[in-house]
Amino acid sequence: MKKILLSAITIATSLTAFSQVNGRIAKSNKTLSAPEFTQKLSATVLCDTIGTLTTSSLTVGSASSDTTTPGCSPNAGYVYGTNCYGDLEKANFFSAASYTSVISGATVSGVLVAFYNFGTEGTGGVATHTVGMKLYSGTNVTTAPGSVLGSTVATLGAITAAHTTTNSLFFYTFDFAAPVAVPATGGFYTSLVLPNTPGDTAVVINQNSAPANNAWEYWSDLTWHSISGAWGTNGNLLMLAKICGNLVNVSENLGISKNVIVAPNPTSGIINIAFTLPTEENVTVSVSNTLGQIVSTSNHNGMSNGLVTLDIANQPNGVYFVTINNGKDKMVQRLILNK
Repeated sequence: MKKILLSAITIATSLTAFSQVNGRIAKSNKTLSAPEFTQKLSATVLCDTIGTLTTSSLTVGSASSDTTTPGCSPNAGYVYGTNCYGDLEKANFFSAASYTSVISGATVSGVLVAFYNFGTEGTGGVATHTVGMKLYSGTNVTTAPGSVLGSTVATLGAITAAHTTTNSLFFYTFDFAAPVAVPATGGFYTSLVLPNTPGDTAVVINQNSAPANNAWEYWSDLTWHSISGAWGTNGNLLMLAKICGNLVNVSENLGISKNVIVAPNPTSGIINIAFTLPTEENVTVSVSNTLGQIVSTSNHNGMSNGLVTLDIANQPNGVYFVTINNGKDKMVQRLILNK
């Protein structure tokens, strides 16, 4: 059965209806701004939060009334959360390319989930009832989640207690009992296990007008379906994986990083890289996004004291990685693009 997306609720605006497609219906979304998170960096180990959003425009998808399905009229629940169709899980894909270019031996210690609650709408229910988080292996974004790598649970009471402001978006962190190793090829899925007891609801924030589908859902008949196939709209859920690993090809003392400054950070597009190297070196400067895609690269021979300026203003807002390599050492700098 195909579901229908009706509209998107923007946080700052009222409900408006989208055109209908066969099956499930989604209502409008409420737009918000994506927050920033910090990284921890030692000589050889990087710990950071990674996500898949390509813009900071966020939405909440409400499912519209479906008179053809029992229990789905007049209220049908949420596209990216609990709904009348009894969806069991909502999953988001993380490509290995987004982390293997920077770290090896990657492990995930937890997942931050952006939940939605606005008064009596959205996430809530019986405090002692649980919501789960699973990690699955993944081949690629067009293939359903594979085997379970790890799991944990939290109570609805603990989740809603994290909602301490009037903002309708709030984060809750699902921590695993021990770090979970994730694949070096393909990637992994983070998957929210939804509550389905009547009165219990969990709703995840999604990227507004995502350019490509990155999300899947697990139906009550125990089959996986892509969000785009089920609803006719692209899913890209605001889930952030807390990931750690060994920096790739980086020396014990970080070598080149002692003599390189990358600024400003955050940037509106222009990146200035100042070099104060003790000797002339041939360096390669590249910028990659969280999917591991190189968006800018350049070679600079005989570099010692000088300035390299890059412009990534044509890229969408989000997290990027500036990599500087002299053939002996590699420096990786996390950068926020916010135009």
